[in-house]
Amino acid sequence: MAGAVLALASPAQATVVNFDDVSAGGKLSSLSKYNPYDGLTWTNSWYLGDTAVNGYGNAAHSGTQFVSNGFGVNNLGVSSDTAFNLNGAWFATPATNGSKATWINISAYDATNQLIGSTGNIAINGTYSWVQASFTNVSRLTVTRDKGWFVMDDLSISAIGPVAGPANPVPEPGTTALLAAGLLMTGVAAVRRKS
Repeated sequence: MAGAVLALASPAQATVVNFDDVSAGGKLSSLSKYNPYDGLTWTNSWYLGDTAVNGYGNAAHSGTQFVSNGFGVNNLGVSSDTAFNLNGAWFATPATNGSKATWINISAYDATNQLIGSTGNIAINGTYSWVQASFTNVSRLTVTRDKGWFVMDDLSISAIGPVAGPANPVPEPGTTALLAAGLLMTGVAAVRRKS
């Protein structure tokens, strides 16, 4: 029994938040009405959109849905009651003629509101760029930019424990070594029972 518990310890549930299971209806609208979405709470200035919105034909990295900083707002937040690991996300600028962001910075905070780390200012443009994060035990994120508008899609997170929301994959062992140790302990326990 102890071996089986060890084999499944520290589950990592990989999730890509791509917004394609909700509909923007051909316009930009606040994502907060879906809170919590995929186990995350999104501040009011995150706007859901789709590629049918004029000037946003380039705005989805996968599928047709994406999120944007509504009204060009800076310092958007994403939080969760359950800690998660952040791998990164895809960012671009919409194809509109308005002011466009030239860089994105993601900062991560733990449950005590202590800064875990920051990506630094990562350049973005009209073609999607991957912003690598690699932050663990995150409770809150802030996304800042220099000016204007940006779009985000395919936010990649790994859950620590169960996550509420539609994307709830089967837990996987945290590491291969941990799985091997758990299986070894299970085997030792079985041999002891036979003798």
